Amino acid sequence: IIREEKAVVLGRYWRPEPDLAVARGPLDRHRHSQPTAKDLPILVEVADSSYTTDRGVKWHGYAAARVPTYWIINLKGRAVEVYTDPAGRGESAKYRRETTYSPGAEIPVVIDGREVGKIAVNDVLP
Repeated sequence: IIREEKAVVLGRYWRPEPDLAVARGPLDRHRHSQPTAKDLPILVEVADSSYTTDRGVKWHGYAAARVPTYWIINLKGRAVEVYTDPAGRGESAKYRRETTYSPGAEIPVVIDGREVGKIAVNDVLP
């Protein structure tokens, strides 16, 4: 299920609203409750003026919550940054792997360790 700008539960008091969230279905599962980190294989933020927050507080928070894959669609940088392999806790949490995709490239969509498709960078950048 693709959720747009809807809250997700990533901690006792943290309910961020990522620009896009891929949540495990079925659709009815999240009709009356917000998904948690275990339900979210991919979170996506679209960053223009928000890049510092998306690559700072949210990057650390999503890693601490163990969201497996975090994408930043970096509008100013004209690229999609894909972060995987979260580790650590709190402010020291981080993603150990980073891959940057430029226009012309395709981003593999990986859920539970399996590639389920690809998205062209040109299709997500304006």
